[in-house]
Amino acid sequence: MDKLSEWINQTVEQGGDRPIQIKSLSKTQAKKTGQKSKSSKNHKPAKSENFNKKIMKVNKSGNTKKTHTSHKKHTPRKTQAPKMPKKQSSSSPMLKPFKGLRIVPIGGLDEVGKNMTAYEYNPTGQQQDKEIIVVDMGFQFPEDDMLGVDYVIPDAAYLEENRKYIKAIVITHGHLDHIGGIPYILPNINFPPIYATRLTQELIHKRLDEFKLTKQARVHTIDPTKPLKLGQFFIEFFRVAHSIPDAVGVSIGTREGKVVYTGDFKFDENPAGLQAKQDVEKMKQLGRQNVLALLSDSTNALKPGHTMSESEIGPNIEKYIAEAKGRVIIASFSSLIGRIQQIFEYAEKYNRKIYISGRSIKDNIDIGLKLGLIKLKTSQIHDIKKLKKSDDDNVLILTTGAQGESMSALTRMARKDHPHVRIKQGDTVIISSSPIVGNERAIFSVVNNLCLIGANVIHSQISAIHTSGHAYQEELVRMMKLIRPKYFIPVHGEYFMRQAHKELAIRNGIPADKCLLTRNGGVIEFNNKQARISKEKVQANYILIDGLGQGDMGSRVMSERQSLAQNGVLMVILTLDKKTKRLKEEPNILSRGFMYMHEYEEITKELAALVGSNYRTFISKKSQNIDRKEIKSYVRGVAQRYVHQKLERRPLIVPIIFEK
Repeated sequence: MDKLSEWINQTVEQGGDRPIQIKSLSKTQAKKTGQKSKSSKNHKPAKSENFNKKIMKVNKSGNTKKTHTSHKKHTPRKTQAPKMPKKQSSSSPMLKPFKGLRIVPIGGLDEVGKNMTAYEYNPTGQQQDKEIIVVDMGFQFPEDDMLGVDYVIPDAAYLEENRKYIKAIVITHGHLDHIGGIPYILPNINFPPIYATRLTQELIHKRLDEFKLTKQARVHTIDPTKPLKLGQFFIEFFRVAHSIPDAVGVSIGTREGKVVYTGDFKFDENPAGLQAKQDVEKMKQLGRQNVLALLSDSTNALKPGHTMSESEIGPNIEKYIAEAKGRVIIASFSSLIGRIQQIFEYAEKYNRKIYISGRSIKDNIDIGLKLGLIKLKTSQIHDIKKLKKSDDDNVLILTTGAQGESMSALTRMARKDHPHVRIKQGDTVIISSSPIVGNERAIFSVVNNLCLIGANVIHSQISAIHTSGHAYQEELVRMMKLIRPKYFIPVHGEYFMRQAHKELAIRNGIPADKCLLTRNGGVIEFNNKQARISKEKVQANYILIDGLGQGDMGSRVMSERQSLAQNGVLMVILTLDKKTKRLKEEPNILSRGFMYMHEYEEITKELAALVGSNYRTFISKKSQNIDRKEIKSYVRGVAQRYVHQKLERRPLIVPIIFEK
């Protein structure tokens, strides 16, 4: 009898673990485009709650609605974990009871990012007998049209409604698209235990620390060689190669069968630094156990061949360090622990002092040193504030900003506003990354600015100084053949990526009717080893996190931002008699981002006169009890018609009323 069968029999006899008990908490949602989805208008948070994060919801149609966001009391700080109100949607967060296994992807199927999938198992079909585990809880950086938005997180409405059934959260690795959503979602589902490898655990603690949630959270370290029993789930792990150490794939076993999720992976026979290799033997072992379904990373499903090994990147970087006459500045992802280790070794070899710029890379180096993933002589690291005291040919600066992030260290260097580093003629800047889809413009801008200043910029279009952490086609096929699943489910990627992955699977022997494609919020059901895509869906909108502040953030705010960006603003200022609501003086017109008023003086005067005359006619026909809202609406309409007729433009028009 194998481990799973033995354990299942015990579970049936003992009745499994009791569900986690949970407090009453709350939640939000939202989607792309910078607009919002439907939210409950009448929901009012408790007076004791603080509103510290602005969160917006956007549904797939791009419609938006106002949503309140609440927050557990904490000392005010830059990052805090918001509570979010319950919402109603056309897709209910609750599903009808079902006997068998459900896979519910909440994020990661319509984007590269915000990965989160729920696995719901019910051996009887009775509501009280179901249990849920969640795999990954990431976020995504905003798209260009999400003006002012900091992050996008998955919609956890389904988890909040089912929080008493959640047994645990299992995390595959420490990238933000797999852990970034934890501080936002965890408080609203009663802090179920989190299981992760050692490095991933440290990175999660770092995130939770920022939100002052460390004491409430329960984060446990897993040993990838040892299985976990979580309620009615039997969890096994297998190491995978990725661009961050300590990454694992997950096997989720129930009486219905085993489902394998690869996580982010590639096959690298020569990983850099002290990173472990993928556990091919464990994959082969799983492949002999009649795996019900394989969920596999689709990021690079369109790319033929095999990814370059991380160990091949180091020598290319070394060449540029060896040839550099002046300072060397290297920008890379802070999670590339193996690459950072190689850079440290080259710095020592060529007698260069190391200076670090960027909080995330400093934090990850500290964690890497703590866990023994990075070996470094402490004498190599120097305070960047003392950079000017070093000779240029003895300097190596390791920095963040490989994706052109607006506030990153490298971007600030390119803008000439970094507090300690001024780019100069003779600097060699190595950008050891490739653009993430959507970031191309930001990176090109940084590269251009660096070149204009006089730096010698080396990037991935010039030399092989970066490799992907995601499998190419040959590796994807290898994973299929190792796991040998009955059903194949492409995940982690845009729909076209997953479609390509499905076609690849069909070409390599998996029947077309056994390849399942769904979207965020779709539900895949397994009963008696047979799969189907359910007609039911769960709520899977996007939630937009927008800085600090109090109050709610809704569709009007986002649409106004878009209008302001495109058309500017025109303010119509009215001074009215408090009792009669009649004009006490002529309207005043102010403009920002719409037209330069001195150049359009005639139009400004004409508009003021038009608004004034029309308003006098309007108010003469109204009672003294007229509503301010009605006045603003009328004035806005008059101004809109005039501006569009005169200039064919549509600025945001803001009527402002003063009463005397």
